[in-house]
Amino acid sequence: MIIGIDLGTTNSLATTWRNERVELIPNNLGDLLTPSVVGLSDEGDIIVGKLAKERLLSHPHLTQARFKRLMGTGQKLRLGDQMYLPEELSAFVLKKLVEDAEAFLGEKVEEIIVSVPAYFNEDQRAATKIAGHLAGIKIERIINEPSAAALALHYSREEDASYMIIDFGGGTLDISIVDAFANVIEIIAVAGENNLGGEDFTQQIATDFIKHLPFERSSLSDEELGLIYQEAEKAKLALNKQDSVRMSVNIKDNLHVYKLTKERYIEICRFLLAKINDPIQKALRDAQLQAEDLTDVILVGGTTKMKLIQDYLTYVLKRPISVKIDQDKAIAMGCGIATGIKSRKEEIKDMVLTDICPFTLGTAVVGNVFSPIIERNTTLPASYVERYWATELGQQSMLFQIYQGEQYRADANLLLGSLTIPIPINHKENEAVDCRFSYDINGILDVDITILSTGKVFNKTILRDRHQLSEEEIAEKRAKLASLKIHPRDSEYYQLLMARAERLFQVLLAEQRDSLSEYIRNYEKVIESQDVKKIARANKIFEKQLDLLEESW
Repeated sequence: MIIGIDLGTTNSLATTWRNERVELIPNNLGDLLTPSVVGLSDEGDIIVGKLAKERLLSHPHLTQARFKRLMGTGQKLRLGDQMYLPEELSAFVLKKLVEDAEAFLGEKVEEIIVSVPAYFNEDQRAATKIAGHLAGIKIERIINEPSAAALALHYSREEDASYMIIDFGGGTLDISIVDAFANVIEIIAVAGENNLGGEDFTQQIATDFIKHLPFERSSLSDEELGLIYQEAEKAKLALNKQDSVRMSVNIKDNLHVYKLTKERYIEICRFLLAKINDPIQKALRDAQLQAEDLTDVILVGGTTKMKLIQDYLTYVLKRPISVKIDQDKAIAMGCGIATGIKSRKEEIKDMVLTDICPFTLGTAVVGNVFSPIIERNTTLPASYVERYWATELGQQSMLFQIYQGEQYRADANLLLGSLTIPIPINHKENEAVDCRFSYDINGILDVDITILSTGKVFNKTILRDRHQLSEEEIAEKRAKLASLKIHPRDSEYYQLLMARAERLFQVLLAEQRDSLSEYIRNYEKVIESQDVKKIARANKIFEKQLDLLEESW
């Protein structure tokens, strides 16, 4: 069994192709979306998803979120008294999704297809594959998120079309231009920003709230910052329907109230909006199109639900935009279709998805100048050759440093590898070589260097999953992660409700807090009875009580 996973900054979702259609896979709690949050329980067990998210406020030192942005950077994050790489935390999310999928499907998952932002570089893609290794699951194919969205949009349609797909999630922004005809979906240009998402808009609101407090940010505890961030997230959502919103947070035993208007919201987020326009224009330029040439502009990703974003995109593009597929589920649905294509399912085996090289690939030449060989947005697979000469007579070797990026200075780009080749000693003329780059859809770059005077060929293969960690390190980390105790699934619902109650207790005041205390006592009495029927009924009652308290706050 192959499943697809949309491994998102904010939420993740598993899916597959079964019974001639895409099937979205619910997690252990029955939800389709699993928050991309990892934490530790009070007993020291690893917890993942909704339960971990509920503890972000109450146990910030034991919880980590938004780590997707740091994939491939080598930066470590603290969870309790241990430090983890982002790919290790992502491995916990993948493992949770796979285990829940196996329980739902009743089959063993042998392989996963994972989506990543189109603008992820090779280090970030490699880190995603490492996360799969650490989770003990095979990842042979990584699919770009906009490509997955294009599959979800067009697989059941027959008409030719040109789309701009704006994939704006919690942490990343991707812009793709797509040509779709018959059963072929061709990505012709991509651009993006890996450090821009809905989280940044929430953070701007939180920062503005803090500016209006009578004390410095440095005096706020992690718990208080968490409360502010939560209220900022609520305010962001409320501004989709209202012209102003009232934020109130209990800090240091005082209730602090702040009114955020739509005008102020636009003002504090103006620089973020400007960052959206740059990749849009870049993608259009690379595709040699104008916005009016497009059949449609399609929105994907939770951040595109924001009215502020929709209004801005309509203003920038000067044309209507569309919400034709579920913004939260489109990428996962595309991943599910990709599993069917890879499994050669009869009903979709003839579908073709072409992808492109999102960054230029090239080598360094004299003066630390970047010499492109495969330009960005080249359709894959691709093979191109350039000729280079030795810089001196009698030179004995040539060094080829292989880079990915768009910068003029070679070392400002991402170094993928290097190859030194011996050349014949020639005192009459400078020796010449042909350097061929061949790059396929799975991220394998073959470098072939042919010495023209002898015909001798030297080769180096650079894999997309070239490890930033050695095989020994991966084996060691995998064993370490496997030894950690994962929170038991059968008590997850109870723990989730209690974590939610603890979070609410922090923000409620007076009579509401007293009511919550009474609800908790009654609920725990039923739990202690160990009567399965009574517990099932108490779960529903307690959840409804929490819903009412949250709505009233």
